[in-house]
Amino acid sequence: MTAPFLALEDSATIDPDAYLQAALDWHFSPETGSPLWLELAKTLDFDPLTDVRSYADLARFPDIAEHLRDRPVADLVPQGLAHEPVPSVFETGGTTGAPKRLPYTERWVRRALDWKTAELREAGFPSGRPWLVAMPSGPHAFGHTTRLQAKALGSVLHTVDLDPRWVKKLIAAGDSPDPYLAHLVDQLGHVIRSQDIAAITTTPPIFSELLLHHELADRLRGSLKYLAFAGAHLDDDTYDLIADALPDTVIQNIYGSTMVLTTARARPTEDASDTVYDGYSPFVVFAVVDPETRLPVAYGERGQVRMTHISSGVFIPNNVERDSAIRVPAPEGAVGDALGSPRPLAAFDGEPVIQGVY
Repeated sequence: MTAPFLALEDSATIDPDAYLQAALDWHFSPETGSPLWLELAKTLDFDPLTDVRSYADLARFPDIAEHLRDRPVADLVPQGLAHEPVPSVFETGGTTGAPKRLPYTERWVRRALDWKTAELREAGFPSGRPWLVAMPSGPHAFGHTTRLQAKALGSVLHTVDLDPRWVKKLIAAGDSPDPYLAHLVDQLGHVIRSQDIAAITTTPPIFSELLLHHELADRLRGSLKYLAFAGAHLDDDTYDLIADALPDTVIQNIYGSTMVLTTARARPTEDASDTVYDGYSPFVVFAVVDPETRLPVAYGERGQVRMTHISSGVFIPNNVERDSAIRVPAPEGAVGDALGSPRPLAAFDGEPVIQGVY
């Protein structure tokens, strides 16, 4: 069973239903499953190996997010991967409590890298030219995966570190994030003044502050071909302001989650503030549900985002996110929903959702 499932996961073309059944066999067989899921299986009121026959049936599983905050990482890794390289461990930003930890296997990182670099090329990323990224690194996946993407795209990568937890703590305490924002822009300025930056990835609040520095804005108008936003919501007014300031720059909004170990793929659009996002079927599947009933809302209606990740390294069904989105049909042949115009909820699990600069 071990070799066939790993071979299926690596296939270029995968039948979603066959993949789901093979993944369930993998994660709930004593020889290959993780200690966490083998333990949780004993508490379920259904048998994952016989009672889950479709992606809709995954709604029967509990949200395991809380287990990812304090369980030893060894409990999360499937035993069938004991012969593989030790996975990397990355953490969430801690917006809704103690950070959650997830193992990223090398086989998943390779697949996600192919998925993301293909999207970047299609979007018009200026491969081979300098790329400046001001996003979280350290325990966060973004910094690690961006370096891999830069190598794959042949681009020299310049980075400015961002600590989202510190900013959220400042705001929660009633302090202003402005000094930290000024600190980030000061570091970005050092790079922009000395390098011919053709691509930037950062958050809308950081870039909006950067544009107030006319010297930096003028320099970017002559060099910047691609601009990506992630981490914080991009509203219509901010998008219009930035698009007007940089008319020759492709602007792309990134949507993803550490909890599903990758980003969604944005459908081509002329307005990055009103984008539809597709999951990476059958590995990453989205659903848009009513926050009270957890049942799907009608197409065209807004509901809460629920994400599922299924790979040999991790099984995370029904992770309810701190975002809402409009339910849109997925592309033909894909599983689940697409997400229209996602935006953060005001509160999640009874706690306010603090964005700050991320």
